Amino acid sequence: MKFKYIILSFFFLSTVGCNDSFLDKAPKDQLTDESYWSTIEDVTMYTTSLYTYTLDPVNYILMTDSYTDNAVPVHIYDAQGQISSGTATSTTRYFAETWKSQFKGIRRCNVFFENIDRVPMNEEKKQVFIGEVKFLRAFFYTTLVRLFGGVPIMTRPLDLNETISPRDSAEDVYAFIVKDLEDAAQLLPLERKEQSEIGRATKGAALSLKAILSTYFNKYDIAAQTAKQVMDLGVYGLVDNYEKLFQPAYENSKEVIFDHQYLENAKDMTEGSLIDQAFGPQTSSGWEALSPTQDLVDAYYCTDGKPIDESPLYDADKPYENRDPRLGYTVLWEDAIFAGKAYKPQTGVANATRTGYTFRKYINPDNDGCTRPGCTNFIYMRYAEILLSYAEAQNEISGPDQSVYDAVNQIRQRPSVEMPPLPVGLTKEQMREAIRQERRVEFAFEGIRLLDTRHWRTTEEAIKKPVYGAIKDGQHIFVEQRKFNPEKDYLWAIPLNEINLSKGVLVQNPGY
Repeated sequence: MKFKYIILSFFFLSTVGCNDSFLDKAPKDQLTDESYWSTIEDVTMYTTSLYTYTLDPVNYILMTDSYTDNAVPVHIYDAQGQISSGTATSTTRYFAETWKSQFKGIRRCNVFFENIDRVPMNEEKKQVFIGEVKFLRAFFYTTLVRLFGGVPIMTRPLDLNETISPRDSAEDVYAFIVKDLEDAAQLLPLERKEQSEIGRATKGAALSLKAILSTYFNKYDIAAQTAKQVMDLGVYGLVDNYEKLFQPAYENSKEVIFDHQYLENAKDMTEGSLIDQAFGPQTSSGWEALSPTQDLVDAYYCTDGKPIDESPLYDADKPYENRDPRLGYTVLWEDAIFAGKAYKPQTGVANATRTGYTFRKYINPDNDGCTRPGCTNFIYMRYAEILLSYAEAQNEISGPDQSVYDAVNQIRQRPSVEMPPLPVGLTKEQMREAIRQERRVEFAFEGIRLLDTRHWRTTEEAIKKPVYGAIKDGQHIFVEQRKFNPEKDYLWAIPLNEINLSKGVLVQNPGY
């Protein structure tokens, strides 16, 4: 890859909160590096601009559930259709766009590190900025290493005609990320209390990312210790209302650790969210871009804590009754009420579900008709994920001790969910499956399922199951049979254009 230009402009494109947060104050003028690094205001605007490189939730996070057993994409002739079906190549555009955006963010971080000492400012404030940018560089690298495997570790911006360095190993990238996050955790504040700073990185965000990534890399000792640090900060907790957690009213709640902020009353999609439009039901003028599978619907247990094939509460004629309440907060089925209207699926037509189900989580009923850009902040990391990361790691270390039960049961027994506690006496293997089940239903349509199944090496099993939808004309809709090559598809392809630009320095992942 070649980065040919020094930063000439920092146009803030898409992230601001529904309240007046720090992201409202974006740099808008064109300035060269030489003239720019003069004041603390320059640094504030520059670091604000770095948040624009966090992944767009629509195409690059939420859509990844359709590459798992949770969902299928509706627009199958676009890049998501290629990835979902197992036919993606090194020219698939989502691979290229993800790679490019994250390395742009990394380069901007490195430009910051080269220039921050030029700015006269309070040393304590400077250290906070340094911690913030170390967190963001780690955040960008976390995306890359989980999707592509080992990538080049860049600690300075490349010169005009300089080619990218060879790929480092995934383990080396992990170690680099952890070092940045440990530094960031030492420098960042515990909370951002100023209204103008809400949404910026914190100590808890740095520790949380370290715990989550360490779980992904099976570094269970580090993951458990770090997740416990987050739990002991005394800052985070679960909100009572699971449904409202993903709506504007509960933004910046105690459960949110790091999120993508959007502007309320945005003038267009450069400031607001496309989530309502892209994933909302047709009955609210949405495009229904992602279709939940019957397999996901069936994964939600009955209110007695038993799966549907074991519970006496399950009635095949009334399949959505007596179920884990998170099902109704996550999925819409025929005649379910949303925005005061009964949902009526229209399978087989454009911009319509392929399974008879559609997306509910994150869709704002107050934006019925999608008459304006959405403003619901998208949560990258929340406290429930820390609890379940701790539970997974601690169970792998020592089996299901009381702390593992406590972490899982907090989530199951959240008011508004109120599922029974896990049965006592589970073996390590049984607890492992219980945690994996809990993660699936708790985090459906949050962009976590793909990463979980990669980490567990179960994506092949998940993808190769035949995809079915809701019952129509007396039988479940058969959607498709997907392919997955375990020798290739656990990693995305390094974009072909990047390999060409590197003059052969970048080596492609196997199978592409």
